[in-house]
Amino acid sequence: MAGQRVTLDIDRLSLGGEGVGRAGGMVVFVPYAAPGDTLDVEITESRKRFGRARIVRILKPSPERVEAPCPYYFRCGGCAWQHLAYPAQLKAKQALVQETLERIGGLRGIAVKPVLGMKDPWRYRNKVQQPVGWDGKRMISGFYAEGSHDIVPIEDCLVQPELSVKIIGRAKTLLEEHGLRAYDAQRHQGWIRHILVRTSHPHPASPPSPLSRERVSPSPYLREKGSGDEGDRALLVFVTRSPEFPQESKIIPILMREFPQLAGIHQNIQPARTNVILGRDWRRIYGQDYLEERLGPLKFRLSPGAFFQVNSPQAEVLYNMVKAMAGSGERLLDLYTGVGTIALWLSDRFQEVGGVEENPAAIRDAETNAEINGIDNARFIAQSTEAFLGSISRDPRHGLTVVVDPPRAGCTPAVLKSLAALRPATLIYVSCDPGTLARDLAFLTQNGYRIQAVEPVDLFPHTPHIETAVKLIYAK
Repeated sequence: MAGQRVTLDIDRLSLGGEGVGRAGGMVVFVPYAAPGDTLDVEITESRKRFGRARIVRILKPSPERVEAPCPYYFRCGGCAWQHLAYPAQLKAKQALVQETLERIGGLRGIAVKPVLGMKDPWRYRNKVQQPVGWDGKRMISGFYAEGSHDIVPIEDCLVQPELSVKIIGRAKTLLEEHGLRAYDAQRHQGWIRHILVRTSHPHPASPPSPLSRERVSPSPYLREKGSGDEGDRALLVFVTRSPEFPQESKIIPILMREFPQLAGIHQNIQPARTNVILGRDWRRIYGQDYLEERLGPLKFRLSPGAFFQVNSPQAEVLYNMVKAMAGSGERLLDLYTGVGTIALWLSDRFQEVGGVEENPAAIRDAETNAEINGIDNARFIAQSTEAFLGSISRDPRHGLTVVVDPPRAGCTPAVLKSLAALRPATLIYVSCDPGTLARDLAFLTQNGYRIQAVEPVDLFPHTPHIETAVKLIYAK
């Protein structure tokens, strides 16, 4: 059936964001399709139970289809839903969460609330990391084409702040002008692998604390006093295959002069033949080893490689939702705490809050964040969630509220079993993957928990990704 042309009506969107239709009884997945489309498609892959196809021609467009504003759309693998009107994206994400809970988790009769979206769903990402390559004529950077490691070179990205785009573009140009070589993954040769930029939104200026002065080391790259003190700030990271930095003394001063917003410039060394972007070794070239971001009343200091929600305005929406779900009480435990965002956000509602995270650098950031915000009822532990839960008493903790915000893979079986034994009265599960969320919720509901609320938040406009907060209460 591969190579065959068929007419396909698109009924819905899949968990991966592709359009779903049927041809001859076979389910067919089509990228860049919209519910309500009638398409002329070519089958590209045919298996026993499903197939995949590409759009040849749109015979009848869906009312929800719009013209994608990005000039790299259909080539860049970054945003897959720009062809959908934003209200349609939110409606589709609500349906995806609902369907996934039912299909994967067997959880029926659960009302998923409408997705909380953005007023302006553009230029929202506070962190960007672009691979760097060579197209035979010039150094390029951009994003990988869908399903490949072929770099689509870009000059702008509509979900990235303009500051990030400009810094990356200029850094790439300077590297090429000074003869530095882009990394070749096949040969494991070359120097520059990725360019990473983290940005923060404007916030009221505050005097540096003694702690902040300790974390800024002297630099040979001097800047005029007072420059770059207002407005957006940024950290720039060069991810390289080897630790040297050829032409550093020429490149860095130019970037500092042209971008006074740069709070710090760093080098990360990744010598391994791997797809993992960041290596273990860091070198601070200039300035601060943190960037300060403000969410609501709180300030967060983020090291260059720290995990932080990439959409700051929507992170506030998410954390306020978690706060409303959690209520108030004596003790809060925040598992997979990262830099302590949720634990600190809820610290005014609980007598004691604790955060657990296996990354020691993130825990150092969390402790710093507690200090600069004057929060003295928070304690953080650098330990894996599995080890921490395995080391504490398994007696039921009815006065305890627990928040879990695991990575995309969800909670491990050991964590789920420990939570079931711990039996906190209130358990809030924050997830970036509906599939693993549904799987874990199925286990928890089979072990005494009842789902009280499911509330999605759109932290990733123009993509099929969705963040969801679920409140569970122990019902036995």
